[in-house]
Amino acid sequence: MSALGPDQIVTLTEILVVLMGIGIIWLVYRGSGNAELPGDAPVPTPDGIDDAIPDTRGRTL
Repeated sequence: MSALGPDQIVTLTEILVVLMGIGIIWLVYRGSGNAELPGDAPVPTPDGIDDAIPDTRGRTL
């Protein structure tokens, strides 16, 4: 037999699922303030040279 009753197991499971959901949301949005937004990208000069390897740090899909 388990030390917990059926109602306690269901309550504990609900609490853990809610906490995991909050944790996942926090992980997804943790660094989103540093992401480069479409209007924040610098406009290159016409006489500038294209980069051989584009810098993709901070960009999101």
